[in-house]
Amino acid sequence: MSEQSPPYRHIWTPLRIGSITVKNRIVMTAMTSNYAEDHILSERHIAFYRERAKGGAGLMITEQQGAYPYTKGSFHMGCSAWEKRSIPQYAKLADAVHEHGARMFAQLAGWGVHDKGAMIMDEWHPLWAASRVPSILHHETPMVVGQAEIDQMVEGFGQSALHVQIAGLDGVELHGAHSYVLGQFLSPAYNKRTDRYGGSVRRRCQLILDIIEAIRRRAGRDFTVGLRLSLDEFLGPAGITQEQGEEQLEIFASTGLFDFFNISGGGYHTVHKAAPPMSVPHGFMIPFGKRAKELVGERARVFIVGRIVDLGMAERVLADGAADMVGMMRALLADPFLLTKAREGREREITKCAGVYECGNRLFQNREVACMLNPAAGHERQWGEGTLKPAANGAAKQIVVVGGGPAGMKTAAVAARRGHKVALLEKEPELGGHISLIKRLPTRGEWQTAIDNLIGEMEAVGVEVSLNVTATRESLLERKPDAVICATGAHYDTTGFSPYRPDRDFIPGYQQSNVTDLATAVRRALADPGSLGRKIVILDETAAYLPFGLAEVLAANGKAEVEVITPHMFAAEDVFRTSEMPFLFPRLKEAGVRITAQHFIERIDGDRLEVYDIWGGSPRTITGVDALVMAVGRVPNDALFDEIKDSFKEVHRVGDVLAPRRPAEVIHEAEKLAREI
Repeated sequence: MSEQSPPYRHIWTPLRIGSITVKNRIVMTAMTSNYAEDHILSERHIAFYRERAKGGAGLMITEQQGAYPYTKGSFHMGCSAWEKRSIPQYAKLADAVHEHGARMFAQLAGWGVHDKGAMIMDEWHPLWAASRVPSILHHETPMVVGQAEIDQMVEGFGQSALHVQIAGLDGVELHGAHSYVLGQFLSPAYNKRTDRYGGSVRRRCQLILDIIEAIRRRAGRDFTVGLRLSLDEFLGPAGITQEQGEEQLEIFASTGLFDFFNISGGGYHTVHKAAPPMSVPHGFMIPFGKRAKELVGERARVFIVGRIVDLGMAERVLADGAADMVGMMRALLADPFLLTKAREGREREITKCAGVYECGNRLFQNREVACMLNPAAGHERQWGEGTLKPAANGAAKQIVVVGGGPAGMKTAAVAARRGHKVALLEKEPELGGHISLIKRLPTRGEWQTAIDNLIGEMEAVGVEVSLNVTATRESLLERKPDAVICATGAHYDTTGFSPYRPDRDFIPGYQQSNVTDLATAVRRALADPGSLGRKIVILDETAAYLPFGLAEVLAANGKAEVEVITPHMFAAEDVFRTSEMPFLFPRLKEAGVRITAQHFIERIDGDRLEVYDIWGGSPRTITGVDALVMAVGRVPNDALFDEIKDSFKEVHRVGDVLAPRRPAEVIHEAEKLAREI
């Protein structure tokens, strides 16, 4: 398909942004990765962006670069732009992406109250913020900046932009969104000032106006500069409303000093809108982009974001005039070659973002960002395009993979891509393993996208897939494989074995007929929500979505009285880190689900449960319990491996059968094994 041909005519149309031209209308917006080394861009960063430049990205924007002293501690491996030592790495990055025809901006930022003053060991400091408003997440009270500190901030942004320009990058974006320091000055939730930097909407814009003037003095009018804004913080009148956001946008556009505006929404109070997970509809910010484009007109370019993961949607945005550029950050995290595959007519090969949010989960833990569906993300130097070694001449193997969950499918696909002859056997009538359960819960349907990605990888390289087949030692011997890979997964335990009770191996009474494992309970509830009874207790140690999604199914429309008990400090930590809690928990509350943290079950006696507070005090007895659902742990299905491990020349375990873990971990492990086998 030619570059100007349907179906993506608007996407392939080049665009002038300030002083530069981009070759297409897709932008990889800023993504905090935590890849820095000594607080400047690392070789891992450069490899990451080079891969996406090779894959066809027209424009990319670096993660946040600290623009003045004392603003790199919100994430342990944050980057700094204001130090001169950042320039050589920026220059390397510029060369890496320009080689493949891409453009690269650096995002300049300050964290304000959402920094961490003691994060960097040798740089402890009080936080600088617009007003004395503590962080809702970090709970640290800042100092209020005076004119001297504001002057340092302005100077830092100007100097940082100059460093980026000297290095040969193509422009900068000021991060005025998502409750970081510039956004804090813009927001009434953070800015309580009465001087020239606070009060009216116009005065709350003053800091950014000072900064853009400082940048223009240093870098000139020909250097491309833009501004990222939360057009609505989704806080009602307590924060930036859409009306205020539009007023701010007009103030900035009227200066003529900005070349583009990158429209987003939300902030730290509403991070589930700033970095939206699976629960948020695709393209939910598009109306905001359309309104911004109406206001800005041709005075500047408008970018829009908001769970746009499909090129068809991006094309419609551009065709409708809702934006000039479409942000597809997580889509390009999942598949760096999304655009190249589309241009070459290979869209069926695209790995699609499923909104699983493993990237955000890791970021909440201050760890390097990874992608569940793309194990090469962050590992481009080792696993990027062109690094997969084919099976040596004469060394292609006959490989049988037993198990069609994430680990089995990924191992099969990568091994076959190397030239091995691979057959995959799955005992169930469908592929997906244990993630086939969660996809059936309310709002979790996009897990099917994750499964479809893995199926597509196998189909593309000719993996022979057999369903409804239970592998045995004898049936495997008949196949005479060179290697057998056990990816037989794990099952949920019902004993209640827990590290919270090292004095025992089970909860007394676990053998009763009203005790069931999580997977069985989910299947039964989906088939008939009343099948577990009217009063159900779920004991959870997974901290994951599945037990809470089960609670929603059981309690919906008053079908059952449900309580979730966990010994953890707070419930559903994984649901919190994937930004799903603000969507799921209100629904659970409305359905009457009771959530009890820091409690555990002492014993089960018929329909009675003895529950105790892990810190002491008198126990509580729950009576009339129809079902106790154990969501405490998973046990490897390793019987087949134990039986065959000495029967073949080469036998491997991969995934949950080795140790039950998160899907991202087992897919990564599968990639590694398949590259080495």
